Amino acid sequence: MPSPGRSSPIWQGDTDPFGDPPTATDARPRYDVAVPDHRPPLRTAAYWVILARSALIGAFGGAFAVVFLGVEHAVQGALWGDLGESFDWFSGGPRALLMPVVAGLVVGGLYVVFRLPPRIKGFLEELQDGYSDPKTAPGAVVVSFVSLIGGASLGPEAPLVTAATGFGNMLTQRANASADETRTATFSGAAGALGALLSSPFIGALFAFELERERGVGLLFRHIIPGGVSGVVAFVIVYPFLGSPFLGIYSFPEFEFSLWYLPAAVGVGVVGAFLGIVIGAIGKLSDRIALAIPGPVIVRTGLGGIVLGLVAFAMPATLFSGIDALGVVVDDPATLGIGLLVGVVALKIVTLSVSMTSGFYGGPFFPTFFIGGTIGAVIHLLFPAFPLALAVGATMVATAAIAGIPFSVVVLGIYVVGIGPPAASVIAIAVITSIAITYGLGLVGPWSSTATPDAAEGEAPA
Repeated sequence: MPSPGRSSPIWQGDTDPFGDPPTATDARPRYDVAVPDHRPPLRTAAYWVILARSALIGAFGGAFAVVFLGVEHAVQGALWGDLGESFDWFSGGPRALLMPVVAGLVVGGLYVVFRLPPRIKGFLEELQDGYSDPKTAPGAVVVSFVSLIGGASLGPEAPLVTAATGFGNMLTQRANASADETRTATFSGAAGALGALLSSPFIGALFAFELERERGVGLLFRHIIPGGVSGVVAFVIVYPFLGSPFLGIYSFPEFEFSLWYLPAAVGVGVVGAFLGIVIGAIGKLSDRIALAIPGPVIVRTGLGGIVLGLVAFAMPATLFSGIDALGVVVDDPATLGIGLLVGVVALKIVTLSVSMTSGFYGGPFFPTFFIGGTIGAVIHLLFPAFPLALAVGATMVATAAIAGIPFSVVVLGIYVVGIGPPAASVIAIAVITSIAITYGLGLVGPWSSTATPDAAEGEAPA
């Protein structure tokens, strides 16, 4: 991947709106970096260019989200109907058995057509790197579209972020922008995409804060404000068309808050940490298996499709992101029963791991929410005094906390479940407990998008 920063001398007449104060060691001009501009950012023309670029990125992210989510929902509905909400054993039929296999073969062919590297970076990796390659973004988005409509256990957040960040980095490349400006454009793309998806303009900026917390200096103007601009623009574009597609979509019985819910949240956090550990372990095992498969990418994607098809034939509720299936769970968990719910979760962990490591592309958060939320429903069945909304919401985000972005998953969980204070404190305690256990033991979340071997830059799969 070429460096996202400038490669030519830029000292003369150029400034860096993100420059740090000079020290005694850099008193002389350097011709390989921009001269820092120590004026407040909003007094520099360069920073207004960054904000204008962020708004443009947000507009693209919002428009793309409207088209992508609309088409994906329509095609998925036409192909599958409501099969993904069925919790009846062995009710998938030939369609559930064969379509993931076809999707796997198509995905493998798309790697060749778009000359994609054998491993597509996940969107969290793109945020950590501060760069999304505009050349691979279109192919990754198409691969993700086929993955989602083909039944992979993945969510739509990854293609939306990849498209917006790729567009942003295309703009910075054409402007010969600095590495810092490229990183800002990457996070603006994420803010726009996630703001569009979750109807929360600043959720992408929150992601930026947590992933960039070690950088610290200048973060407000580097990412938070540009990301907020991008998120607001994307939200304004998406909301009239899609409303809030993933927020407050579940209906829970009302309850009165009680203080004993707070210590109970610690236990829920332990359960979420355990689920996160299991997801990580199964993901690593699937990773090793995928790496051991010889041959071109289409072999791995085809085999992955076979596994997904077999599981979907046995239990259709394992298809897709799980957001609609979780609605079935929270509507009447008692009718489904503890045994069925635990069995579906076990299979969903397998399909998530296979989807993430065999070459399909998509986001892990919504499937993980399904896993945690369904176990939360089991907790409610075991302890009926603990409200269903809190059990589902707290276990959901405590499981997703293995991603290492606790504040972001707390906000996501609150938005998806649709609860407010003081009940939100239960979710926060569960996440803190889960983070303390998982990261205290040195665990790493399994959030890479695929597990195929790395290849040389630009090399297409064999």
